[in-house]
Amino acid sequence: MDISKDLKIQFSAEEEDIKFLWNGIYQYNKTHGPMLKYPPYEPYRIIVRDQDNAIIGGILTKIYLKCIFIDLFWIDDRYRGQAIGSELLAEVEKHAKTLGCTFAHLDTFSFQAIDFYKKFGYEVFGVLEDYPEENIKRYFLKKDL
Repeated sequence: MDISKDLKIQFSAEEEDIKFLWNGIYQYNKTHGPMLKYPPYEPYRIIVRDQDNAIIGGILTKIYLKCIFIDLFWIDDRYRGQAIGSELLAEVEKHAKTLGCTFAHLDTFSFQAIDFYKKFGYEVFGVLEDYPEENIKRYFLKKDL
């Protein structure tokens, strides 16, 4: 990489560096886009624990520009099929609506939970074929709230 001999390139980032970058794009967007009309970026996270306080699942989301983006959604195999995932998804959608979000979106792989999301009204708006390898698809889904 040859940006400039006067600049230092670093191939790692500390938490404070990441926050600095997020603040930089936030400040830029605030002055150049419609960001002030909408609720600010806000993480919304739910963790589910068992009686021994072990994590058995959770959902990590970001609320941004009238949208809730589902970053990560996982339930331990032993607890699947018990409506925990359904309740978590319903909760984040309900929370997003209270903040004025009009849609939710996420991505998932073909070997993950595509049918689960479709069951709850999510529609595919994009697909990457053979990603990261042959016969695997990465789906991008959206749901109007």
